[in-house]
Amino acid sequence: MIEFFEIKPETAADFLEFFDNCAFSEDDEWAGCYCLEGHCDRHFEISFTNRKRRRKIAEGLVEKGKLRGYLLRENGKNVGWVKLGDKCDFEAFKDWPHGDFPEKRGETMVLYCIDLIPEYRGRGVAKQVLGFALKTAKEKGYAFLEAYPDTDLSARRNYRGHMGMYEEAGFETVGFGEDFAVVRKRLDND
Repeated sequence: MIEFFEIKPETAADFLEFFDNCAFSEDDEWAGCYCLEGHCDRHFEISFTNRKRRRKIAEGLVEKGKLRGYLLRENGKNVGWVKLGDKCDFEAFKDWPHGDFPEKRGETMVLYCIDLIPEYRGRGVAKQVLGFALKTAKEKGYAFLEAYPDTDLSARRNYRGHMGMYEEAGFETVGFGEDFAVVRKRLDND
């Protein structure tokens, strides 16, 4: 059974360990991402910098409570990560042309990334994560849950979940980026 463990400043070491050792293989282009996408300006994200610098930035964002999410564990083993946080904490969204920016914290929660170790992919875990995200956002009083699935199902960038999963859960498409959709669900309609 998958369990979810919230990452907070006091559990930053668990988050860093996952991205140091589990998230990607050493030769993967995403190795060392530390889930910074969306938290930095586009120039930084394009440059991708080096792994040590990204780790240090991620550590600082976790310590400040800006980079939020949950480790997924099964039988004590870290098997995945979901970035789930307040849209106001995503620096890149402030001047983002693909959707509105909330006027205040607590309005829109973002499910930004679902990273599973290879042997847990294709087993329905992403749907469990989506169910958890919907429940968590609602319990915390958010009005919306928003996500950004890739529009090309053959793309390797399926770390945001597939469009069909969101449609099946009642999300509406509210916009498009270059290669992704912006999907949103009002949480008081369940």
